[in-house]
Amino acid sequence: MSHPSSDGSEVTVESLPELLKNDNAVKVAGVDVDGILRGKLMAKKKFLSIAKEGFGFCSVIFGWDMHDQTYFKELKISNKENGYRDVIAVPDLTSFRRIPWENNVPFFLVSFYNPDDMYSLSACPRSLLRRTVDKLTEHGMGAMAGGEQQYYGERLICVSLG
Repeated sequence: MSHPSSDGSEVTVESLPELLKNDNAVKVAGVDVDGILRGKLMAKKKFLSIAKEGFGFCSVIFGWDMHDQTYFKELKISNKENGYRDVIAVPDLTSFRRIPWENNVPFFLVSFYNPDDMYSLSACPRSLLRRTVDKLTEHGMGAMAGGEQQYYGERLICVSLG
């Protein structure tokens, strides 16, 4: 997979060293079941070593609520019994961005995979979307989405009570 960088070239594993030559760290994040980005800042050297195959990421990302408390009913994938085992997080190079309000740090989204068979996790929102789009494509269909903007205008009327 590739994505145009700021100069228009494609981002590939091979082009990452040049793309990140002036950086010391890279931020990566995945989407949890509440739609919240959960991630980490890692050294550039570490990122370059995991960019193709991925890295271990604690499955508790699918067991926390938005207040970082574990859910009362734990998921099969993320629970005390399995020790909140690691899943595999693979950076999506097509998601490359820089975060301007964080000193322009490079950023990549990750998708999560089962470490036993490298199949996409059912709890991963990005994986669920990818599988759904792939099924639609198999049937000759596509998907489109759009944001709904809402605006409420109110007119205040001042009334004198005196």
